[in-house]
Amino acid sequence: MKPIQTALAAICLVGASGAAAQDFSITAGATLTSRYMSDGLPLSKSPAFQPFVELEASGFYAGLWASNTSLALAGARGELDLYLGYRNEVGPLSYDLGYTRYIYLSPKDNCCGEAHFEMGYAVTDMLNTGGRLAYDPSSKKLNTSATLGLAPVENLSLDATIGQINRGGHRYWSAGGSYAFGDGVSASAAWHDTNIDKGRAVFSLDYSFNIR
Repeated sequence: MKPIQTALAAICLVGASGAAAQDFSITAGATLTSRYMSDGLPLSKSPAFQPFVELEASGFYAGLWASNTSLALAGARGELDLYLGYRNEVGPLSYDLGYTRYIYLSPKDNCCGEAHFEMGYAVTDMLNTGGRLAYDPSSKKLNTSATLGLAPVENLSLDATIGQINRGGHRYWSAGGSYAFGDGVSASAAWHDTNIDKGRAVFSLDYSFNIR
């Protein structure tokens, strides 16, 4: 928790300093989803509300994300994620390096953390690909995934993801689409499936806005 507090303070200082002030932003929002899914598996039995707030300055970012969960599925009734990292774009190539700490609530359990590295490549204005590596040092589990995205028309995006968790984990995949209505509002639908559980359709409504 301390490194994240330090990063938040550093970002605030950068944002307050002359030349970098215009690069400092605060974004917030929330998702209302029919079910909280993680790597193809459900963490809630009912709809989930997932608010977030994020600070960013010159590519460095830190944020908070939360969701209600089901006790029987997640071992707790709520989840709080603290995360930080750095993201950037170089031409058609984008990358993101960061760390997330997962804290479960009721009962409280500061269980684990995960470092990730993501890369994306815009093949054309309509087609993009990407990959993600996430590693949990405590369990020594590696989560790898690849994504293909397509934007056939304005405001509409389609994507498919396939991934695998090693060390006794599972394979998972998803496919879906989202439509942006404007003013930070979008709606999405996706099918999530794994090799160890049944597939599920999930519907979500997202809203985000800039505080600064």
